[in-house]
This record gives sequence, C-alpha cells and structure tokens, in this order.
Amino acid sequence: MTMKARTLLLASTALGFMMSSGAAHADNADKEQIRALQAQIQALTQQLGTLADKVDAQAKVPAPVKAASAQPVASEGGKEILPGVKATVGGYIEAAGIYRSKNETTDIGSNWNTAIPFDNSVNAHQSEFRGTARQSRISLLLEGKVDDAMTITGYAESDFLGAAPTANSTETNSYNPRLRIAYAGVDRSDWGLHVLAGQTWSMLTMNKAGILARQEYAPIGIDAQPTPGFTWTRNPQVRVVKDFDDKKWWVGLSAESPQANLGGITVPATVNVTNTGVSQLSTASYSTDFAPDVIAKVAYDPGWGHFETFGVMRVFHDTVLATGHSNAHIAGGGGFNALLPVIPKVLDLQGSIMYGEGLGRYGSVQLPDFAIAPNGALKPLETLTWMVGAVAHPDPTWDLYLYAGAERVGRSNQSNTNYGYGDYGLNNSTCYTTGALSATACPAQTSDVWQITPGVWKQVYKGNYGMMKVGAQYSLTRRNAFSDAQGLAPHAFENISMVSFRFYPF
Repeated sequence: MTMKARTLLLASTALGFMMSSGAAHADNADKEQIRALQAQIQALTQQLGTLADKVDAQAKVPAPVKAASAQPVASEGGKEILPGVKATVGGYIEAAGIYRSKNETTDIGSNWNTAIPFDNSVNAHQSEFRGTARQSRISLLLEGKVDDAMTITGYAESDFLGAAPTANSTETNSYNPRLRIAYAGVDRSDWGLHVLAGQTWSMLTMNKAGILARQEYAPIGIDAQPTPGFTWTRNPQVRVVKDFDDKKWWVGLSAESPQANLGGITVPATVNVTNTGVSQLSTASYSTDFAPDVIAKVAYDPGWGHFETFGVMRVFHDTVLATGHSNAHIAGGGGFNALLPVIPKVLDLQGSIMYGEGLGRYGSVQLPDFAIAPNGALKPLETLTWMVGAVAHPDPTWDLYLYAGAERVGRSNQSNTNYGYGDYGLNNSTCYTTGALSATACPAQTSDVWQITPGVWKQVYKGNYGMMKVGAQYSLTRRNAFSDAQGLAPHAFENISMVSFRFYPF
C-alpha cells in the first residue's frame, strides 16, 4: 500500500473512532444522525481500502516507456496493415534543373550515344536548359513473416519518366507513371535460399552486399542515366540465390528477359525489319528473341569489402527475307565488381569492369550488341566497359562523389558495303562544319564514350517530418566515332550541370 493511501485510511479510521467515542456522550436527539454519519464513514473507509489495494497492484507493474515522437513510416520499419503483413512506403519528390552545353532534346536522363551531336548538327551549336519533376518516385514494400525462417516480400517502385508521345512542357506537364520495379520474393533463412520473380535490376548490377534485391549499389548522381561504365538493366527475371558460410559466400543464377540493342547499326535490306532493328519488331522496337539472357554470379563478403564476379550468356536472332531462314548466334562475357570501405562510414571506393561480345545492352552508353552482314549473318560486337568511383561522407549530412567511366565497342567492317558497324565505307566528311551547317546527315557511328562526374549532396533537414536534401552534379563527356577510309573520326564534348532538391516524406 502506498504512503498516500495508507495516510488516508488511517485518517478516516481515526476520525471514525473519535466520532464513535463522542457518540456515547451525545443526547438522544443526535443519536440517529450520528449513526448515519458513522455508516457513511465506514463505507468511505471500505472504498479507500479497495483503492489502496489497486494502487499497490499498479505500483508493482513497470511504468510504460514514454512514446517516441512521430516518425516517417520507413524510419519505424513499416506499419502492419494486415495480420503479419508490414507495409513500408518510400520515395521522394524532386525538383531538378538541367543545363547541357549541347542540345540532346531530352529530359533528366541523358543519352550518351546517339544524342550528343557532332558539329554538322544545329544541336551542336545550341545549349539546353529545362526544369523537371519527372524523377519523383514512390515505392511500396510489403513483408510477410510466415514463420521464424520464411519471409515473403513484394516490392513496387515507380517514377514519371514514361515517354508518352503527347506529353509536353508547353502548358501542363502530363507525364506518365513508369514501372521501374515490381517483384515478389521468398527468403528461407534456414535453407539460405532466396527466390525472386518479377522486374528489378539485373543480377549483374553491383550490390552493396550479397546478391539480394534492393541492395544494388548504383551511382548516386542526379542524372537518371548513370555514368558510362556502370553495368545494369531493369527487366523481368526469375532468379535463385543461395548463401553459404554465414552469408559470406553467395551464388546466384538468373534468367532475364532478352532484348537486343540495335542503336546505330545499319540493317541490310535483305533482312526482315519492321522498325529500327532485326526482323518482326513491333513499333516499340522489340527484337525477336527465343531464349532469355542467363546470368550467373558469385559474391564474397569477407567482413571487409564486397567482391563479385559474373558471367552472361545471350542468344541473338534474325530472319532473312528471301529464304525465311533464321540466324542465331550465342554471345556473352563476364565481369568483376568490388566495393571497398577504405574508411568505414567515411570513404568508399568502387570499381567495375565487363568484357565480352554482344554486351552493349548492359552499359549506360547503350552501344549496339551486334552488326548484320549482307547475307543476314549476325556479328556480335566486342564490348569493354569500366567504371571507378569514390563516395565520401565528411559528416553524416554530406555525400561527396566522383565517378569516371568509359565504354568501347569493336567495329565490324563488311567490305565497304556500308553495313556492319563502324564500316570503313562510311563517309564522315559531312560530320564537320565549315561555315554553314551541313545539309547531309552524319553517318559516323560511336566507337567509345568516356565521362568524369563529380557531385555533392547536402542533407538540410531530417526529423519527424521526413528528410530534405539538395544536390549538384557536373559531368564532362566525350563521344568518339570510328574513322572512315580517309581517317576522319569526328568527336564531340558535352558539359552538363544539374541541381536537385529532394523531399523524402516517408
């Protein structure tokens, strides 16, 4: 019993005793009134006793911890919306500004291959500025804990970079939502098994750790098209991953939706083409594929750093008009990724390299995968990509980064027939301007692209109402073309500056 309750009980008892004693000397007229008052005091005493017992019982229960102030859902680890199902909302709102020294006529995602103009184009003599909010993003993560060992996950992510042909910036910017990621996964910790089906980053994309979705380590710049040399796609796939030795070793296999990158190739008239590529493409330029891209990957997390090696196998396909004969060719290659926390939480270094045939699709520059001979034979092109990067955190509110990367594709000369890729039969003289701009299109084809990209992010607020940060990025890019028979090899430089404000409400 608490001190306060005991005091009240003792006081009431004493009062009752005194009044009871006094009642013996009172006259008969007051006896009935005194008896009534004594009954009330006894009832009050019983109530005080009951209250005191309750106070004692509550005193034995630990005091509850004071509730924390409201935090974004993501900070709280999600909210349970159904029995056993936790939902976490994510994303951000972005306002970005873009300045390019040459006019690519594009939005927040740059085109490192065909859109950087040579001197014959009027776009090479015009700069470009625009503002955009289209990279604003929203995501939803659903997690269901089946038991102590099994978790089911669903994740979807979208932005507004959909390319609707009617979208414009004249009066109202009615841009389309775009599907970035949508997949479901099952993880069994007791088996070390992880299965995923749906659309997400390619398994060859570099990870921070392991080989799990949402652990990708992409450049943190503002430009929606990452630095040249970064290897990636986002496409439908089915993958199976197994971890070993307390998650130090990871082995994964993924079957991913195929698509041949045909940008810049010259297609023979003898090959069936319905748009810009090999036979029977739709108006959206889907290539005719009959087998998935197959990717195998091994990752190692020894306790310091993260290391990966991967291999890719691809199958290309076309059809010859005259005979209906289909050609197929197997290509592929491999690569290596490494992430080194040189100063933990202060400085991270990374490096990536990929080499093989027909791997242009997996690079940020989007160089072509293959050329086509006059008889329809497929000629996969040699591909080399590399990128290095450094990300520093002088304090938790600053991110400083520097990336450098390049991608190169081999030429496939088809005996001056203007077919192949980088053919000597092309005449690059029209790619240069002397006085008036050339009225003839430049046929030069990209051989390699390199870029240097520094940038910074500053967190200006983080608290109960979300997070805000501002950023700035600069890039210097050079696009080189193959030389023709006269040795003419045009090139172009481009300077890009970007600024961004992002608000993360969740």
